Amino acid sequence: MKEQQPLNLDKCKELGKLEMTTEVVYTLNGMGLLAFFAFGFFFTSLYALFTGNIGFNYTGGTIFISVALFIGTFVLHELIHGVFMSKYGGKPSYGAGIAHYILPYFYATTKTIFTRNQFIVIAIAPLVVISLVVIGIMAAFPSIAHWMIIPFVINGSGAIGDLWVTRNILRYPKHVLLEDQKTGVIIYGKETDKPMDMSTTGFGSGFAKVFILSILATGFLMTIAPMILHTLGVESFIIGPTNSIFTIYEYHSIGEGFGFSFFPTSILATSVIVGLVYGIINAGRPGKHVMTG
Repeated sequence: MKEQQPLNLDKCKELGKLEMTTEVVYTLNGMGLLAFFAFGFFFTSLYALFTGNIGFNYTGGTIFISVALFIGTFVLHELIHGVFMSKYGGKPSYGAGIAHYILPYFYATTKTIFTRNQFIVIAIAPLVVISLVVIGIMAAFPSIAHWMIIPFVINGSGAIGDLWVTRNILRYPKHVLLEDQKTGVIIYGKETDKPMDMSTTGFGSGFAKVFILSILATGFLMTIAPMILHTLGVESFIIGPTNSIFTIYEYHSIGEGFGFSFFPTSILATSVIVGLVYGIINAGRPGKHVMTG
């Protein structure tokens, strides 16, 4: 592997910090719970698609395997962070802690300075790698697909902090440099670069607004969709796995008429996902606050 040349902070100024403040910890906890629900729904939909089953059956060694997968997912998540830190010239160290006695966490950190895009790759690598591996295992080995719910959901909901960091970093120009710390990130840039608000303010209101709008919009669209599909002569249209509690929408032509059905749980889950994505993007949006320090 080609050795990465160290980056220089000369003539750079500190633009801001992403820190685990009490506000951030509480908000990330809320985001994580919503993400747990969203990734759980996404997993069970994929599970029904790959296996044709709706329920899960566990026999023999359930507790041992579950605990091993639970701990192993956190360890693998941080190791993947570390692998990509090493790729960009870092020497990662690992540990664990509890932020403000509220949020337990594992971490991989290094004293190396990274570019913005390098840090984004480091941040999202565990979510992408583990999710793709789990989906591949589900597709290739349906008989053990039910065990994949633990790494898929735990890794996905646990990556909310990484996504929040990525979202904030993307607001800065690509020339900024980042220094990773155990409980946050320091961002450096040019003298002409402006600091930005990186709080989590606005997440709750943004989530609630889009969650409600999503439910209303989905209900409206699913009500008028049958008339459009009937006019177009569509015989059948299904969103989601067929004949499953994870089906989102079904339409069937019946003689000269039509029938349709939609499922509240699926609409609720979809609205949670949309609201969560918007809430993360909306939190600390420029123009609401000015960050000092």
